[in-house]
Order: sequence, then structure tokens, then C-alpha cells
Amino acid sequence: MTRRSFGSALALFTTVSWFVAIMAAMATWGCAASEEPGATWVEGAMRANAAADQAIANEDWDGARQTLRGAVDRPAPASIAADDARVVMQDLLYRLAEVELSAGNVSAAADRADEGLNLGQAEDVFTVNLLVARARAREAQDRPREAAGDYFEALEINQKLLSEALGE
Repeated sequence: MTRRSFGSALALFTTVSWFVAIMAAMATWGCAASEEPGATWVEGAMRANAAADQAIANEDWDGARQTLRGAVDRPAPASIAADDARVVMQDLLYRLAEVELSAGNVSAAADRADEGLNLGQAEDVFTVNLLVARARAREAQDRPREAAGDYFEALEINQKLLSEALGE
């Protein structure tokens, strides 16, 4: 497998993993009561993701960037557990990093990935997504050793998650 196809395969795996994880987190949070501030905040993040998807489909990088940045700039209410707020923010920052990469703003993409990783790291798909986004930015910056380190760390976490999912 070539370096580029490895990165693409890892990115696809982490995107699918992200979707499964965010849906599981939403079920765990029990955000059915939309009058709760936490539920409203999470719903706002979901709406921002949907609006960003539409902007991305139209290659409207500025629109996607503004939508996602607006969601990132909204602080989580006190009713949201710190780790839950972290994963929602990390998901938004991952999406923002991917938008910056697509728009050719490599330095901004690396900054958004770092911003997300600075919120805390765990052995979860949110950390993996940010590591992959940062690795892609580092590749584009001609920093292959650092990119390889990020890809390797992401792969190690993914392997652990897969082993846990398979009950190994």
C-alpha cells in the first residue's frame, strides 16, 4: 500500500469510526429533551456539521469555515460533561481542519488539528481524526517524519479500538 493510499484508507476508516462514535455518544447523553441547554448545544453542533456538509459539497470553503468556526466558538454549557464537550469540539475542529486542507490552507489545518488535540487526547476516534488531519497537513508542509509519527500514533489507537470492538 502506498503512503498516499494508506492515508486515504486511514482517513476513510476514521470518518466511519467518527460517525459510529458520535451516534453512540449521542445515545449515551440522552439528548432527547431539546429544552435542555446541553441538548441544544449538541444540536447546534450537529446543525453546523450538516450546514458545513452542504457548503463543502458546493466547494464553499469560506461558508464551511464560518459555520464550523461559529460552532467551535460557542462554549459548552455547564451541564455537559467535560469529556463530552471535548469530543464534540474535537469533531468540529477536525472538520474545520479538513476544510482548511481542502481549501489549500495547510498551516491553518495544522493549527486547527493542534487546537483540537490541545483540548485533551484519549484513545478514541476524535483524537485519531485530529492526528490524521495534522499528519496530512504535515505531509503537505514537507514534514514527512512528523507526519509519519502522527499516522503511527493514529494507527496504534485504531488498532486498540478495533481489538476492543472485536473482544480481543
